[in-house]
Amino acid sequence: MSKISKHFAYRAAEEVVKRFPSKQLYVVEAGVTPSGKIHLGNFIDMVVADAVARVLCGTGFEVKGYLAVDSMDPFRQPPTFAPESFKREAESYVGQPFEAIPDPWGCHASYAEHFVKPVEESFQAYGLGLEIVWASKLHRSEVYVKPLLQVFARTREVTRILNEVKQRAGHTRLYPEGWIPYRPRCAGCGRIDEAVKPLSVEGSVVRYRCGACGHEGVADAVKGEGKPPWRVDWPLRWVALDVHFEPLGKDHMASGSGYDTGSALVRRFFGREPPVPVFYDFVYWVDSSNASRRLEKFSKRKGTGLGVDEWLRYAPPEVLRFQVLKREVGDIFSEALSHWEFDLLQIPAYVEEFDRFEELAFSGGEPAWQLYALSLPGSPPARKPKRVPYYQLARIAAWMESPEDGLRMLKRQGKLEGMEEWEVEDVKRRLMMARNWLEVAGYGFLLRNAEEAVKALQSLDARVVEAFAEASKALLNGADPGEAVSKAAEARGLAGREGRLQVYKAFYLALLGEESGPPLRRLAVRPEVREALQRILVSLRSG
Repeated sequence: MSKISKHFAYRAAEEVVKRFPSKQLYVVEAGVTPSGKIHLGNFIDMVVADAVARVLCGTGFEVKGYLAVDSMDPFRQPPTFAPESFKREAESYVGQPFEAIPDPWGCHASYAEHFVKPVEESFQAYGLGLEIVWASKLHRSEVYVKPLLQVFARTREVTRILNEVKQRAGHTRLYPEGWIPYRPRCAGCGRIDEAVKPLSVEGSVVRYRCGACGHEGVADAVKGEGKPPWRVDWPLRWVALDVHFEPLGKDHMASGSGYDTGSALVRRFFGREPPVPVFYDFVYWVDSSNASRRLEKFSKRKGTGLGVDEWLRYAPPEVLRFQVLKREVGDIFSEALSHWEFDLLQIPAYVEEFDRFEELAFSGGEPAWQLYALSLPGSPPARKPKRVPYYQLARIAAWMESPEDGLRMLKRQGKLEGMEEWEVEDVKRRLMMARNWLEVAGYGFLLRNAEEAVKALQSLDARVVEAFAEASKALLNGADPGEAVSKAAEARGLAGREGRLQVYKAFYLALLGEESGPPLRRLAVRPEVREALQRILVSLRSG
C-alpha cells in the first residue's frame, strides 16, 4: 500500500469542494463513444467517477452521476468482429451517427445501443450509480442549446480562445477565420462528419452543403440536427450538465489537449471552472498465445480486450473495481493512475489479490479500508467474509457436474466449515465464474507439466508408481478407472482399500499437485488429462 494517507478519490473530492464551494449538488461524469465493444479501459472512467461520487455523498453532499454517450459521433469503419453482411454494407453508413445505424447483430434498436445496453445492464452488479445521457437527447435540451447559441453568436471569440491554446502548445493546424463550430447532419444522406460543410449560421440555423451527396440545406441546432465538433461539444456538456468532476485518459494531460482547450473555453467564455480531473493510463491486453506475451492496447473497434459485462462471467465485480482503484497517484493534477497489463489467464491471481487485501482491510488502517469500501458494489460486510481461493474453486469447477455438486465436494473437503448462507452463495457464484474462466483458459491450465508430475511421483513408493503407470495405460485404452486402479494395485501387492487409495493419491499428485481430488472417472474423460497422462508415461519411461 502507498504511504499516502488518503485514497485519490478522497483527495479528488476535496478538490471538487474547494474548486466549487457552496454547491448543493455535485455532478460527476464519465464518457464513452459507442464505436465498438466497451471494454475494461472504458470502465476506468466509470468506476473512478463513481468512487468520487461515493466520497462526496458520504461527506453529506447530494451527488448526481452521468455516463455521457457520444452516440451522435460519426461511424468511420466497422468493427473487425462485425458480421460479414454488415461489413459489406458498412460503406453506406460511413459518416452517419452511431445511433442512426442499425444493429449489425439485429438484437438492439441501433448500433450504439448494442454496445451500451450490456454495460448499462451491468451497472447494478458493479454498484455504479450513473445515469446514461445520450448525445441526441442532450443536444436538443435547453440547458445545452442555450450555451451553444452563445457560441454561435460569438464564434470569433471562441475561435480565438481555442487557437491561442493550440498555438501555445505548438499546434500548427488552427481554426480558420469564419470557422463555424457546428457539424450539421445532412438531410440527404444522413452524414454528420467532415464531408458536411457549414456555410453560414443565423440564430440557431446553419446552412450547409454536403460534399458526399451534394445536398444543400439547413440544420436547426435547437432541434439537434447536428453537433458541435469535439473541442466545443465537450465543454458545452460540462456547462449543460454542470459537471464538477470527470476522469480523463492521460493523453489529456498534454498541452493543447481537448481538456486544455475545453478548460480555457469554460473559464474565459462561460466564466466557470472546468471539472476536477483524475488522469489514468491505458489498459493493455496481454497476448498469452505466444511466449513473447505481446502487449496490445485495448480497442473498441478491434474488439481487443475484455468487455465490462464480460468480466462478470469470470470474476466478481468488486475485483475489477479494486484493480482500477488500487492504482494510486501523488498529485492528481500532474500524475496519472498507472497502466494495467491485463492477462485473462491471471483472473485467479486478480481475485486472490483482492481476497488478501480484504484481510488487510479488516485488520489494517484507514487507507486500506477506504480502498476496500470503494471497491465493493455495496456496503461493506459486518465481518470479513470467509473465502475459498479461486484456484481451488477452479480445480473443483473443472470436474463438478453442477454448482451444487461443486459445493458438496467443497463441503467434504471442509472448505465450507463455519460459513453462513450468504458466504456459501458467494462461493457458488465464484464456482460458476471459475468454470466459465476454465472454458477460456483451458482445463490444461490446472494440470502439472510432465516434469513436475514425475518429480512428485518420485517421492512415492516404487510399487505405487508402477501401479500408477499400469493403471494409466489401462485408462488410456478405455478401461474403467475404478477397475484399472484396483487391478494395478493388487498386481503390485497394494492390498485392500489402503492400497487403492495410495494409487489414487499418485494420480492426484501427478495431475493436480494435490493429495486428493474429484472422482478419477471425471478426470479420465477430459482430453487434456489423457494427454497429460501420456506425457507423464513417456517421461517415466525415459527417466
